[in-house]
Amino acid sequence: MAAKADRYEASDLSERHKVALRLADAMMTQPGAIDDSLRTQVRAHFTEDEIIELTLDVMKWNAQKISVALGTDFEVRPGQLADLHFDEKGHGTF
Repeated sequence: MAAKADRYEASDLSERHKVALRLADAMMTQPGAIDDSLRTQVRAHFTEDEIIELTLDVMKWNAQKISVALGTDFEVRPGQLADLHFDEKGHGTF
């Protein structure tokens, strides 16, 4: 699945998945470049509630970009990925 997501445009993923990944790519790399064509695609495959959820998920998972760019992020356990835990409301617990 990771390989499909990495090269999603050439993959056998559904068009719905590809549109979601196009939106995520645009939001993460060039949000100002989100144009009417992408908006039309997103609206054709997702409800308003789903669009909000997709947008918030992409924003949530990219909140660390500033600290990474500034080099102020740190490894919880050197050389290992940090475990992610969430409470019943979806808030991260550390």
